[in-house]
Amino acid sequence: MMRTGATQAMPGHQTIGLQLHGRTAAVAVLLCATSLGLLAPMARAGAPFDGAPAGSCAAMPSWIAAATLPAEGQGPLSSCFSSRSSQAEAALSVANNRPYAQMITVTGAPLDLAQSSFADPLDGALSALLEKLSSGAGQSVFVLGPAESATLAVERPAPGPGLQVHIDPAGDNAFAVAAVTWRFLSAASEERLLSTATRSCVASVLHRALQSPPAPERALRRVHSCVNSADLPSRAETLLRGLASRLLRDRFFQSVIERQGTEPRPLRISLTIAASNPESINPAIRLGPADYGTIPAGSRTVEHLTATGGVPPYRFYAVPEPGGPGVPSWVQLAADGTLILEPPSNATPVALPVEVVDSTGEHSVVTY
Repeated sequence: MMRTGATQAMPGHQTIGLQLHGRTAAVAVLLCATSLGLLAPMARAGAPFDGAPAGSCAAMPSWIAAATLPAEGQGPLSSCFSSRSSQAEAALSVANNRPYAQMITVTGAPLDLAQSSFADPLDGALSALLEKLSSGAGQSVFVLGPAESATLAVERPAPGPGLQVHIDPAGDNAFAVAAVTWRFLSAASEERLLSTATRSCVASVLHRALQSPPAPERALRRVHSCVNSADLPSRAETLLRGLASRLLRDRFFQSVIERQGTEPRPLRISLTIAASNPESINPAIRLGPADYGTIPAGSRTVEHLTATGGVPPYRFYAVPEPGGPGVPSWVQLAADGTLILEPPSNATPVALPVEVVDSTGEHSVVTY
């Protein structure tokens, strides 16, 4: 079990202590409260976008300097900002305009899947698996089924230089492999033949196709291997293999390739995030108290950090010490303060400083 509570670590820092108790490991996680911020936003909010993919559109968040958002009918994806956008995240509504599924990459800023929402549960489940597989790779990955939509939460980066965020359909053969595979997964899910293990196995095939685009037939053989290793009752196993034989066919793959090849080059979704000053100081900003009780090892716990002393709303960032260990995969901190802990039994101790940014862009190093 993991016990938590506020502790004193060293002069100038407040810490959140997380202690894991179990037969195989003892973990202490210290979230050091180093409050930071950035200057007042440099970009003005834009006018509402007219080509709404789903729901209502809203103004561009003020911290985004510029955006290129294809309207409906202008390419494989249409998009606009959602009213859910905040100082911590840009909520971007995206719709798939194609009759086949698309695997899509996001580079330049983190995609907060915990705060994103997908119209199709299969898209959400696959995207969560792909996100875990892509951790630390410098890009996020998600999937949209035919004519499906999602509202993506793009995290506002910590104070620093300006950034370019690009959202693009996967290239090479990867997008077609994803389209064919999604068709099979959707049918298997509808028939309740898709186990968690099979879905995870297929997600790893899609991720591998994205990282090292293979010959299509090789990728589809790997999907067949996932199907053949499925642990299902005899009748369900026969049905699943039958679906794979019918739907994982090169003919559909070729039709996707041919359609994509006849379309004009798609307009990419791009966001320009304004540069900000990481040196603006406000010594009054403090990380709020944290007492999360007992957290079982091997389980998923979601908490929310708070702050005081500045102008809310606040943003939060886990920042490893220079030369120190990185943020472990079982600790996730979203810009809105959502803290997700999934400590494994073999987790090791780690200390993570936390930046706290107020809405005016100020920060401070506070003595606790």
